[in-house]
Amino acid sequence: MNVPNIPAPSDREGRARWPWLAAGVWLLLVSALTIVNSVGLSRLTEQSRASAQDAHVQALATRIDALEEQAEAVKRQPAPVTRGDLDATRQALDERLARVEQAHTADDRASEVQALQARVGAIEDRLKRVATNVAEALRRAAEPPKPKVPEPPFNVVGLELRGGERFLSVAARGAASVRNVRLLREGDTLGAWHLQSIEAHAAVFRIDGHTLRIAIP
Repeated sequence: MNVPNIPAPSDREGRARWPWLAAGVWLLLVSALTIVNSVGLSRLTEQSRASAQDAHVQALATRIDALEEQAEAVKRQPAPVTRGDLDATRQALDERLARVEQAHTADDRASEVQALQARVGAIEDRLKRVATNVAEALRRAAEPPKPKVPEPPFNVVGLELRGGERFLSVAARGAASVRNVRLLREGDTLGAWHLQSIEAHAAVFRIDGHTLRIAIP
């Protein structure tokens, strides 16, 4: 009669432990792969953020270069620049700088932001100088010419007193005869010249809205 081989208790326990060991090794491998994937994703995310920030800075630098070229063109060919244009340009640049400052830390991007701010300030100064020069040129062009003071077509001969009333004697320019001498009292007119008053040493005339004082010899 053959007796079946019954495995020893130690062999049974070893076989029972193998599934648990395999499961533990599998869990360790899965955990290690999960950790590696997490680290890789974190690095990819950081690289993507850094690339996006660099692209944003590059776009802003390109825009500022274009603004500098526009400022140079305006300086070469002055044109009227309004305060609204300056405010709109400054607002757009301030908004872009604000986004750059929010997207970057103060440690690694402070120097770049300061350089951009300096360039923006230089552009604003040039635009302000151009606007001031254009406004001054327009103001000078709009100023009306100073009116020319009319010259009387007669000469004042002197002052005469007749019947207690003063008269101003005038003669046409180039007149050689006393017949051409006329006597004017206050309120009289000679052509467009109105005698307003006779003073001790001068006669006051009104002509085309101008008051002219002529000395009496």
